[in-house]
Amino acid sequence: MELMESLINLGLNDKEAKVYLALLPLEKATAYTVAVRSGLKKPTAYVVLDTLVGKGFVLKIPGSDKHLFMAKSPKECVAAARQRLSTAEDALPELMALRKKGEEKANVSYFEGFDGIREMYTRLVTDMKGRPIGDRSFVAFYAHQKHTPDFLRDYWLELNETYREAGIRRKAITTLDPSIRQYLEEETKRRFGMDLRPLPESEYASNVSIEIYGDRVQIVSHRGIQGVLIEHQDIADVMRQIFALVWKTTEVTNEGNESQEHLNG
Repeated sequence: MELMESLINLGLNDKEAKVYLALLPLEKATAYTVAVRSGLKKPTAYVVLDTLVGKGFVLKIPGSDKHLFMAKSPKECVAAARQRLSTAEDALPELMALRKKGEEKANVSYFEGFDGIREMYTRLVTDMKGRPIGDRSFVAFYAHQKHTPDFLRDYWLELNETYREAGIRRKAITTLDPSIRQYLEEETKRRFGMDLRPLPESEYASNVSIEIYGDRVQIVSHRGIQGVLIEHQDIADVMRQIFALVWKTTEVTNEGNESQEHLNG
């Protein structure tokens, strides 16, 4: 078993390792002999032998009647493996550069319907739960609910409870509108673990919610019941910067008074 594992570590699969070990004690052998010694069928042994020739573990000796095969020295095979590894290491900087170029491209996913929306938030919750309890937070721009279907309103309430149970906290900016009256109430905000600041509808009114967490930005259309998830660190970082700028312009006390006057009016 140790010999098999050693050969597998050199890049062979189980059948290739069996064939090489069967051929190694022999000076030269036919595919039939190798098949018998390895326990493989002759067609399979022949295919595997040709593969081992390509990998540099076996030499093929043409004959007028039958081809013969000879195993290369294990030292030679190990030396060749070291050379391949050295070649790969030499190319590592260029390979890493290609990886970096790939990472610079944003990964964009589209989601349709209620099932798609739920999948987006399942990803968000899973990401948050994978973090230390003190690091489970994200920022958001939340929409009003003028055109939000009832089933989606119910789902937001369910999701809020999921956040609460998981210790997920949010800072969010929203639209000052009676359709989100309960979210603007202090008791509700505390229960949901949310620091919510509304802006006058004349300045910010949206049917779309935007949430930024980790290296992801998700955009959800309440009216269209669809969403887009963008995975890109730079995009997420700049969206957080935009959120921070807007957050600084809000004045909690004045907004609280304005929201109460608006809702009571």
